[in-house]
Amino acid sequence: MNGMIAACLLATSVGNQGLVVKTTKIAGASVSYVVIDPKLYAAKVVTGKGNVGSLDSLKNMANRHKAVAAINGAFFDAYSNNAIRNTVQTMISDGMPINLSDIGVVFGMNQEGKVRLDPLKIRIRGKVANQSWYAFRANNDPLSKNLAQIFTPHWGSATGLAGMQVQVSNGAVRQVSRLSMTIPQGGYVLYFKGTEESMGSRFKFGEKVSMSIDYGTPQSAFWEEVTEGMGGGPTLLRSGKDVLDAESEGFRDPKILSGSGARTLLGILPDGKVVLAVSAGPMTKMVTVMKGLGCAEAMNYDGGASSGMIVNGKAVRAEGRPLANALVFTKR
Repeated sequence: MNGMIAACLLATSVGNQGLVVKTTKIAGASVSYVVIDPKLYAAKVVTGKGNVGSLDSLKNMANRHKAVAAINGAFFDAYSNNAIRNTVQTMISDGMPINLSDIGVVFGMNQEGKVRLDPLKIRIRGKVANQSWYAFRANNDPLSKNLAQIFTPHWGSATGLAGMQVQVSNGAVRQVSRLSMTIPQGGYVLYFKGTEESMGSRFKFGEKVSMSIDYGTPQSAFWEEVTEGMGGGPTLLRSGKDVLDAESEGFRDPKILSGSGARTLLGILPDGKVVLAVSAGPMTKMVTVMKGLGCAEAMNYDGGASSGMIVNGKAVRAEGRPLANALVFTKR
């Protein structure tokens, strides 16, 4: 294992001249990986064509941000023909949750380059005219019968939906309507449906609106400073120990629980550097792989045909289908 850690550190030592991809075998599994120094490279959550639920190639998402490294990210609705492909895990961009989920674990990075992996149960709440409001979804195709959702500019320029909607900009209600509504830059639109629709009647034009975000973790102080966060899972390592328990994190798909497909992985070394890796095999083997690379913390991302990694503009592994999101790293 010491040799693996040394190789990881070597990959980082030449970071100013370009990241170095290493390929090795651990417990019979081939793994290609690169080490990212978060003090030199910032993480960025990228969505397909700039909108949550849209599809794009990993190359396009990386190129749009001049990324030095990129991997596919959260699981999404990959098998439907829906125009919007809903994302399964939490995503945070520019300090704002842009997708909400209690499934899995979230990798987060703050402006100082500090990183963590934590399970989050984010709740968005607020007040208007001394009455409470809440949203339990963000930027999803509203397929549920009952829904309280927030749309941010990451969804697009407008909601494109009919139903009870409230536009909030500069901390005040600007419009209440049942027609498609413009999503203001720096603001948001609240969408209420079914049993939640009556909440919309609490909002009147011009009234002040407050919003708060509860990250649902003892590490809230860190997450309140996080600028970018990408959910996935299951968790593989915590403090260097095997903590794999996919079902307890909300995963039910046999491809995750017992499959042996292509995997995209992320780990954190004891010194805070980030490991991006692609491999293949069951999750139990991926625990061994990430531990063999010296990681103290590690997690899984979407895999199979979604699995992809680009470093220095070259595909280490090319994904086999369009993607809804990616985690990229850019020079600070």
